[in-house]
Amino acid sequence: MPTCPWAIRAICCKGDNVWKIAKCKGRHTCDKIQNAHDGRMIDSAFLAYILERYIREDPAYKIKNLRHVALADLKHEVSHYKVWDAKQKAVAAIYEDFKESYAELPRFLAGLKDASPGTKYKLEVDDNYEQGTYTFNSVFWAFRPCIVGFKHCRPVISIDATHLYRKYKGNLMIAMATDANNKIYPLAFAVVESESTETWGWFLACIRRYVTDRRHLCVIFDRHPGIQAIFRDTNRDFLQPPMTEHRYCLRHLYSNVNTRWKNETLKNLVWRAASATQERKFNATFDLIENVNWDAYQYLKDVPKEKWALTFDKGYRYGAMTTNVSECFNGVLKGARSLPITAMVKYTWFKLNSYFDDRRNKSIEQLNSGKKWCQYALDIFMRNKAKAEHHRVTRLSAQAQSYQVDTPHNPGTTGHGDHTHAVNLLQRTCTCQKWKLYKIPCSHVIAVCIRYRHDAEQYIDPCYSVDALFRSYAPVFPALKDILSWPDLDETRKVLPNPRLIREKGRPVSTRIRNEMDEGGNRPRTTPWKEGGRKVQCGLCDQEGHNRRTCPKRNKVPTSGGLAD
Repeated sequence: MPTCPWAIRAICCKGDNVWKIAKCKGRHTCDKIQNAHDGRMIDSAFLAYILERYIREDPAYKIKNLRHVALADLKHEVSHYKVWDAKQKAVAAIYEDFKESYAELPRFLAGLKDASPGTKYKLEVDDNYEQGTYTFNSVFWAFRPCIVGFKHCRPVISIDATHLYRKYKGNLMIAMATDANNKIYPLAFAVVESESTETWGWFLACIRRYVTDRRHLCVIFDRHPGIQAIFRDTNRDFLQPPMTEHRYCLRHLYSNVNTRWKNETLKNLVWRAASATQERKFNATFDLIENVNWDAYQYLKDVPKEKWALTFDKGYRYGAMTTNVSECFNGVLKGARSLPITAMVKYTWFKLNSYFDDRRNKSIEQLNSGKKWCQYALDIFMRNKAKAEHHRVTRLSAQAQSYQVDTPHNPGTTGHGDHTHAVNLLQRTCTCQKWKLYKIPCSHVIAVCIRYRHDAEQYIDPCYSVDALFRSYAPVFPALKDILSWPDLDETRKVLPNPRLIREKGRPVSTRIRNEMDEGGNRPRTTPWKEGGRKVQCGLCDQEGHNRRTCPKRNKVPTSGGLAD
């Protein structure tokens, strides 16, 4: 094959450091297939320049998608790590350097509080061996609009944590509530080194100190050992009844049972028992669990019933059975989890501002249209009202407002109907317990109101009103002040990132313990989490369950075009 005669010569001009082409010889005669397209000649700095506009649009851009972008723009295959490194440099160029971001964090937090009085934060640092510096430990923040608006939401929060993707490892802790229309309501955030008893205790203490002091605050969590240890500590009065109630996420309990025993009938029975609103229904289902799997029955028996079964909840969790609201918002903040620390706090500020503005406008439209109740409560109320048409009502005492309600036989339902319930409007009770648990009138209460011409809607809890929805989003996020207007802090020492948390080079190894929630499968319709993805498939033998590195045929299958030994 003849040698391509093409050549180019450039010289650097003295004095101005400008390169000029001095000579260009011949034309290309080589085949394009001879050119290397493996990306070895592309460095991460140049790649960061190419990818910057994509990352600026969406910091959550996945590495695999950025690799496709590089291939489309540059016609070169670039390695996963080189793209990851380029993304870090692009993020640093857009949002500032990761290390400098820690140094800027104290002033930014002070500027945030100066712009929005009532915003709360707590920055924890450790003394450093290097004179004039601190080492970052953790930071908590909650914005004033969220704190003020939460007073009009249900006193129920769910807590969860997720890993950070940035240069320095750590965990982002989130506390979420639900608004009047049962939508997510962001409340508080924290960045810590890892999930532990100490960090979870600190996060909950900050919530209790800076965000809310409401009694009977219900905290729903995923049974993390660190959180359970906190609630077992009786010295923490603010996390004990009557100040705080704690409940388990049914999704995780249900998944643990299915992972351990892998029984389709069993896991459906667990969900049915936990969702039952009457003790007789719970006991009947619990007996079925004992018949199906005695070990699972003993496992659930050791878990306090009030922590996972709605029947024994006493109405503290308002029917919320999972931590889905927290995990849902984890996805919303996925772009923030790869940003430098100060940029991440700033990202949550603008993200929540946009969220509040959207919800506020929608609630105003509902108020102007004359709506009194949010759609979530109204849908439940109308379903109950449709069932109430077939109930028979007997008044026991007009003065005590006591009634007996009989339901007709219905072979299409689980309990087949034909039951009797006692309703007392003065005490706001019904033996079916749904009114107490959900704070929305059940079909038996509505049947009484229809029969004796009472307004059944008056018994819906005000937390479901459109007015409460508007008030929860009414507080406005003010404009942030210019960096030159941020308060000057007296502290002269500089905050540095913890060097122990710097992420190692190479693709991180997943430490997630995968279970049936990741693998998909059949679930009750009431479980709204995502289905699992594809299983690992080997690139050598095309079999599932392992990869090229662990393939048993690795030494038998040729990988370079030669013959196997």
